[in-house]
Amino acid sequence: MKTLVATLIGPDKTGLVRQLAALIRRHHGSWQSSAMSELAGYFAGIVEIRVPAEHSAALEQALTSLPDFQVQLVEGQSPTPRGQQLRLTVTANDRVGIIDEVTDIINGLNISVHSLKTDSHPAPITGIPLFEVQSTLVLPHGQTLGDLQQRLEALSDDLVVDIDLI
Repeated sequence: MKTLVATLIGPDKTGLVRQLAALIRRHHGSWQSSAMSELAGYFAGIVEIRVPAEHSAALEQALTSLPDFQVQLVEGQSPTPRGQQLRLTVTANDRVGIIDEVTDIINGLNISVHSLKTDSHPAPITGIPLFEVQSTLVLPHGQTLGDLQQRLEALSDDLVVDIDLI
């Protein structure tokens, strides 16, 4: 078996995920994990695919031939266990530089980002723009949750931090 990681970007339209799923299946691939979004009128996605080695070249050719898409493929590597996983949610009033501040703290504590999703949306009652980070992190051995929570909460008074061990 071979693992491929495909990144795709192209104009958004209905049915793209179905088209991609059917193409992967036709070439004997197995859809593993993915992250996909509509961003400013474009479909942007990344998908991990497991495929028998004898079918990988045909699948790679089919993916790179998708019309209207920019596709990049890399061969995946086997992940190694690295520590305790945790789920982090940070919500704050939206402002310039917030993701830089949050990731600076994560990096400074030598915490690895496994997945990261951000969104900006109006608060339910006030309509004030809120910024939200949802992330899965890998806490290195010897690092404490208290350090992470304390440093994040020190960023501003309007910031809410929620951390759960997975």
